[in-house]
Amino acid sequence: MIEKMDKLLQVADSIGQEVNVAVERWRNLPEQTLRFRPSEDAWSIKEIVGHLIDSAANNHQRFIRLQLVEQLRFPDYGQDNIHWVRIQNYQDRIWEELLGLWRFYNVQLAYVIRTVDPACLNHVWQIDAENRVTFFDLMTDYLRHIEAHLDQITDTLEAFSER
Repeated sequence: MIEKMDKLLQVADSIGQEVNVAVERWRNLPEQTLRFRPSEDAWSIKEIVGHLIDSAANNHQRFIRLQLVEQLRFPDYGQDNIHWVRIQNYQDRIWEELLGLWRFYNVQLAYVIRTVDPACLNHVWQIDAENRVTFFDLMTDYLRHIEAHLDQITDTLEAFSER
């Protein structure tokens, strides 16, 4: 149990560091860079950050609810995330607002991870009939998800500079 809690402290610290570094690096990007889509079906930087906000919002619900019940049936929005981004029109949002919301949502999630009840780590999110994830795995995977999309933003910035 101590090893898992140590791992979660590392995850929480990494979330804070990754997000703060990204916010500082991207704070002053020009609007044309933020709106650029590398391909017709790709998201812009604004839309990627919007998706990360949606991920934070969904995971916030999971992280709290999984400390209240041993098994959580809560919808996965993965198949709908394109619609979430479209409906919320992140492309036309003010960049400073998006960055701030994303940053502060992750400050909150890092705090929740840091202070999680260890007795809940084996609680299960039942995604559907075949798929289940432990609360511990869900929290550690959240960092991987952020990092994957930070890499996606780096790739988008490279594509913009090469055009």
